[in-house]
Amino acid sequence: MPEPLVPSTRDQLAKRPDVTQLATPIDKAIAYGCNAPNPHNTQAWKLRNTSALQTVLYVDKARLLPVTDPPARQIHIGCGCFIETLSAGASTMGFETAVETFPEGTYGLSEAGKKPVARITLTPAAESQPDELADYIYARQSNRRPSPGGAPVSDQQFAEIAKCVRESDVQVIGINDRARMEPLLAIFDQAMTIEVQTRHLWEESRVWTRFSERERAEKRDGLSLPQAGTVGRTLPLREWYLKHGDIRRWNGKPALNASLKVFRAGVASTQGLLLLKTATNTQQDWIKAGRAYARASLAAARLGLQMHPFSQVLQEYPEMTDLQRQFNDLMGVTGEEKIQMAVRLGKGPTPYYSYRRNEESLVTAGK
Repeated sequence: MPEPLVPSTRDQLAKRPDVTQLATPIDKAIAYGCNAPNPHNTQAWKLRNTSALQTVLYVDKARLLPVTDPPARQIHIGCGCFIETLSAGASTMGFETAVETFPEGTYGLSEAGKKPVARITLTPAAESQPDELADYIYARQSNRRPSPGGAPVSDQQFAEIAKCVRESDVQVIGINDRARMEPLLAIFDQAMTIEVQTRHLWEESRVWTRFSERERAEKRDGLSLPQAGTVGRTLPLREWYLKHGDIRRWNGKPALNASLKVFRAGVASTQGLLLLKTATNTQQDWIKAGRAYARASLAAARLGLQMHPFSQVLQEYPEMTDLQRQFNDLMGVTGEEKIQMAVRLGKGPTPYYSYRRNEESLVTAGK
């Protein structure tokens, strides 16, 4: 098994919640869950602990992405990622995780944050056997840096990732044939171009971007240039040029072209595509897709692979409608089916290790 790109202990302690400093099993499990992938790194998770072994998860309405994620589909996928990562972490403490999704029923967007996404309960495991993917919670990272030349992701690697996904309602699709990938990669490029060059869409990314390491350490959330793949001497120059998110510079041609250049370098280096598909597109499907994606990304980390989401073409804003129709035609998506996630997969250089908020900032104690 290849060695994953494991972050330094210093990075883990500085940038992620410290499980060892927490008292109750549910707080420790939540701290593991905080490492989950999530859209724009908004960490739109709000929790209410009801006991030392139970918590109730809500969407944090203040952390929605209303422009690029109008139905909050991706936000709920992020909740599914949180649940699955929490479950894997809890297994290392000898607990099984019971999850009741939407205990008060599914809800409309106006009720997001008021009705719970899930009730999560820990129970002592009959056999204290940690989840096989738990060791990769801290190694798993999105990586938008270009992958160096190398072999495509193999059929066997795709099969190993798919085997780790427990959600039977989520189909795992692996593509490593270059001829089949090329038209999809062209669509991912076009989709990102639409988002970057449409001011009100790209503004949502500006609001969530942290423009210095100091700001990243203070806010512990959001996007950044190094997370997008800008490294080396170019990074301080670009951050200086953007003047902490000056709106005119952010939307100027030099900045837009630089963002697209970094993105396109990643697209061109794609070694494989992995997509998650559901037969319907309900809130339950979003949670299942998130749980599947968390496991797929942990399984990829175990193989020494990393993921870079191509989410733009999947989003539900009007400017993406025509291109999404082309994408769905290429993928054979019909009726109520939905591709919930699409990512490039490959071996890349060490990515920037992103921050997460501390567990106590997500949790409200008491019934």
